Amino acid sequence: MRQSPCLAALPLIFLSSAALADCTEQTLISCDTGNGNHLEACIEAGVSPDGARFTYAFGPRDKPKLTLREELAAGTATPWSGVGRAIWESVAFRHEGHVYEVWHSFDRLEQVASLEGGVNVLRGEELLVSLSCQPGPGTVIAPLFTIGDAMAEAGFCRDPDLHEWRRGDCG
Repeated sequence: MRQSPCLAALPLIFLSSAALADCTEQTLISCDTGNGNHLEACIEAGVSPDGARFTYAFGPRDKPKLTLREELAAGTATPWSGVGRAIWESVAFRHEGHVYEVWHSFDRLEQVASLEGGVNVLRGEELLVSLSCQPGPGTVIAPLFTIGDAMAEAGFCRDPDLHEWRRGDCG
């Protein structure tokens, strides 16, 4: 697996503990968000005709209320722009006019910072709710650039001008 050069430069503190999630392959996020709800996002390689896909589940841990899938080719992964105090990535899941944007980030200007993750729920441009992962022994947040590494491994490149992943020459 080809790793992002930025990932190699990040401290080992970013490495997650063993996944306690139900992901069949790679856990992006698995955490409780409060009120008995559990968020889980995974990366599954080569499970569909188009290749890898992202999966999303939300609700009670043993019986999610909502499960969604997006092919990597759907163009819903957003790479970090390279600016700002937080390093982040996200992947969006679309369902019935709503977007469930799963994100993970790290505030690089904090002296003592840790990975954070969560989900933003939007309808159009309107943010309906933003839920963050609660810290704890069962929380798993993948290292930064995990989404980017999966996209690159699947043959996508980051277009620095358009700030998106795409197939083909990215310059």
